[in-house]
Amino acid sequence: MNDSSKTASEKITTLHNDFEIDLTQEGEGDLAVMCNLGEGIYKDGLMKGKQEGWEKGRGEGRREGKLEFALELLKDGMALDKVAKYSKLSLSIIKELAKQNKLI
Repeated sequence: MNDSSKTASEKITTLHNDFEIDLTQEGEGDLAVMCNLGEGIYKDGLMKGKQEGWEKGRGEGRREGKLEFALELLKDGMALDKVAKYSKLSLSIIKELAKQNKLI
């Protein structure tokens, strides 16, 4: 078990056994508050990271979908400017997509 996953009680025991440090009751209370605060900060950070990852993934998925749609339109022979209009991608992106797929 690493130090960050230990409970306040386990940390107090470690301080006593490994370092011969005995905390007062007030010190034990302060340690418990600090452990709870650290856990709260960790959970908040984890949730924020998950949310940001989810939002980024959705954005990338939408972009991939637009590119796939645009490529199908290009394969069907639609004009580059029309593909840009219907896919809501820039004309430069459409031109690059067409070049990459040897359509122009």
